[in-house]
Amino acid sequence: MLIVQQILLFVLLTAEFIVTVAMVLILISGIASSIYGAPYVPVRKKLVKNLLTFGGLSKSDIFYDLGSGDGRVLISAVKDFGIEKAVGYEIALWPYLKSSFLIKHSHLDGRICVSRKNFFKTNLREASLIYMYLFPGLVDKLAYKIAGECQAKTKILCPSFPINIAKHPEFRLLKSEKIGKITAYLYQKI
Repeated sequence: MLIVQQILLFVLLTAEFIVTVAMVLILISGIASSIYGAPYVPVRKKLVKNLLTFGGLSKSDIFYDLGSGDGRVLISAVKDFGIEKAVGYEIALWPYLKSSFLIKHSHLDGRICVSRKNFFKTNLREASLIYMYLFPGLVDKLAYKIAGECQAKTKILCPSFPINIAKHPEFRLLKSEKIGKITAYLYQKI
């Protein structure tokens, strides 16, 4: 009986340790996300497909998600739209780990590449459609980067926070629409 009690105590302490480590990872990820400009706030799963449809995502696109969170948008791009190459950048540890697990679990790791990098230090030239659900300050800074790196006709899909085209005349607004409680904006680099 004593051995059973000791085993149960060990299991409980191990579980408590694992939960504590997970909570610390989530907390650190939240702090890191806020420092870099946008907290991890995933768009609702049932809106993802509608947003990508609104963005005109097609099988031939090379899809980039800047601040890719748990990978749900990347996974939908591949599963629902047949994208062959999807690239995500996520700086925060917890969402990055979660997305890596979900992508592997979905057997999509050959078509989706997620990197734990600051997207300002990456090359976006290859993208034909960029998705960025980020705060206005980051959208503004990324508009400069996209304007300097991406090809003409690259599309940019921004849920909630638009690109200021008066400040960034390199883009034209193709359309905007309310999708659920989110207003989505679709731009094209001129």
